[in-house]
Amino acid sequence: MIKKRFSSYGTILFFLFLLCPITASTNIPVGDEKIPDSIISLSSGYAIVVDKQHQKIYVFQKNGTFSKVFEAPCSTGQNPGSKQAAGDKKTPNGIFFVTKMLTNPGPPEIYGSMAFSLDYPTISDQRAGRDGNNIWIHGTTKTLLPTQSKGCVVLHDNDLKRLAKFIYINKTPVVISEFIKWAPQDKIPPLKNELERILTSWHKAFVKKDIKAIDSLYAPGSEIKGKRREDLNHKIKCLTNLDQHFLLEPRDVSILQKNNNAVIIFDQIYAVNSNNYSFQGFYNKLILEKINNKWYVTDDATPPPTVNKNLAQVSSKQTEDKSNSQEKEAIENLVNKWLSNWKYGKMRTYRSCYAPDFQSRGMNLSDWVSYKTTIRQKSENISIRIDKLQISVNNDTARASFIQHYSSSLINSKGKKTLELKKIGDEWKIYRELMNN
Repeated sequence: MIKKRFSSYGTILFFLFLLCPITASTNIPVGDEKIPDSIISLSSGYAIVVDKQHQKIYVFQKNGTFSKVFEAPCSTGQNPGSKQAAGDKKTPNGIFFVTKMLTNPGPPEIYGSMAFSLDYPTISDQRAGRDGNNIWIHGTTKTLLPTQSKGCVVLHDNDLKRLAKFIYINKTPVVISEFIKWAPQDKIPPLKNELERILTSWHKAFVKKDIKAIDSLYAPGSEIKGKRREDLNHKIKCLTNLDQHFLLEPRDVSILQKNNNAVIIFDQIYAVNSNNYSFQGFYNKLILEKINNKWYVTDDATPPPTVNKNLAQVSSKQTEDKSNSQEKEAIENLVNKWLSNWKYGKMRTYRSCYAPDFQSRGMNLSDWVSYKTTIRQKSENISIRIDKLQISVNNDTARASFIQHYSSSLINSKGKKTLELKKIGDEWKIYRELMNN
């Protein structure tokens, strides 16, 4: 372990840190202030950024302009530099995603009340020979000291509970850096056009149903294979012929970049019903790496989570099962409320079923409700029912999938729909909805 040496000035600051702990702040306006240069673009959702030099963790959101919605002190690895091997007590640098949330993962003074496992080592880490596992963002009930973890990102437990509401499994990017490089938020990052061209090429190949052109964007040996290739081929076959009024362009695009690694997150639309303007699409995530001065896709899916099962099994299974059953019942009630109020045109109550930060097809909640109200006003004799409802719950996020049977004076349709939900306070709210094949 490398011992950190403090100057007399640094020692004073260190003890001030212990005596006056910094608490998380929320709804902090950024306005014309700078943002981390790792955030190339952010359409919806949140981006988490960790600054190891200053032992800080931030959350950013974009709604017109960027907002810093969370800030708190954190503690990272005892040794400086990016993680290379198991046991080196370093925190990895890069772009990661949360793969799982663990409740009561171990002694609270060490792990707090919850932990979020990250997908380290990523494909790029494995290609570079970096190893190790069980890299978490977790809490602690002890006094938070800087650079005291064995490689995890640690927050005081109260701050972690606030952070949790911004985390969506496999969707919220977590950028960990040795130090943050700040850039004006109105300045176009140099790599933006280059990375957007990769997405444009992927999209054009998808629309043209050219699987070989998609393959050409991937690093040798990383091409889509097996079940993933079957799924992609199936979606390509489902592409509909559209008139000039509709574009199957990607929606809700976010791009993040750290050194020679980047991630492009987007919704790929592949079908539009021109009668009721319903869309079908899928959430996609392209993982890129710069190899020999050229960007290649190395993966399009999050690696399976690495979890310490002994710690994950501390909580009582019986209690979890009971809680899970209660949450599923609450979600089913919300789905029925959402369905009924749409059917009978009670748009104010219909709106209350959605989260305030709901985003879909480039629309915020107000735009979405206005759009749905217009459709509702043009329709008569609406009949809607669902069957084969399946609900999965993962702590404070959930998915409800079902077959929707819809008919009106404008259209008759049947298809699979998925609602993605999150818990706000004690209530479940819809923050995303997709039509699936």
